[in-house]
Amino acid sequence: MFPPRWFLPYDALFQLITALVALAVAIYALRGYQWIKERTLYALFMAFTLLSAALFINSITLAYTYFVGISYASKTQEMSGADVGFWIYYVISIVALLILVYAYASRLREASVAMAGMMLVGKKAVGGSLLGVAPYMEMVLVALLVVIMIAQVVHLSVKRSWYSLGVSASFFLVLSSHILIMFSPVEDIVHVAGRTLELVGFLTLLAVLCYMRRGR
Repeated sequence: MFPPRWFLPYDALFQLITALVALAVAIYALRGYQWIKERTLYALFMAFTLLSAALFINSITLAYTYFVGISYASKTQEMSGADVGFWIYYVISIVALLILVYAYASRLREASVAMAGMMLVGKKAVGGSLLGVAPYMEMVLVALLVVIMIAQVVHLSVKRSWYSLGVSASFFLVLSSHILIMFSPVEDIVHVAGRTLELVGFLTLLAVLCYMRRGR
C-alpha cells in the first residue's frame, strides 16, 4: 500500500531498518540451522533473506518516490517506476512467505487451496497501477501469515517452549502490521502503526533467535 506522502521519508527509513533486522534474523537462523539442523530454521533463513531484499527494494522505492516527487498513480494510469518497485517488493515478499508456509504448514491443504483462490483474484486485478491492486496483494500476505500463525499455534499446543511462544508472538505482530497496512487508507496513523508493528515483530524474532543461540 502507498503510505501517506508526509510519511514517505520516514517509511523509507523504517523499511531500511527492518531490512537490516530481517538480514540479522536470516543470519541467526542459518547459524541455528548449522547447530541443530532444524528445517524450519533453514526456511527462516531463506525467507528472511528474501524479505530483507524486498524491504531494501521497498525502501529505495519509497525514497525515490519522495525525492523525485512522483505522484501516486491512479487506477487508469500506466505503471510508473514506483509501481515497478512496489510490485517487486510484493512478489518477493509473497515468495518468502510461501517458503514459510511450506515449512510450517505443509499439512494445511485446505488453507493452501484458499490461498490459490486469493492469488487468482489478485491476478485478475492486475493491469493498472499498484494503487488498485495493492489491497489484493496485502490480502495475500495476510492470508499467508494467517496460515503460518495457525501452524505455529498448533505447534505451540503440542510442544510449548519459550522459543515457540516467541516465534508465534513475532508472526502475530507481523500479521497485525499487514492487517493495519491493508486498512491504511482509512487513516494515516494506521499505516504508521502498521510499520511500527512490523519492525517490532522482526525485532522480536531476532531476540528469540539470539536467546536460542545463548541457550545452546
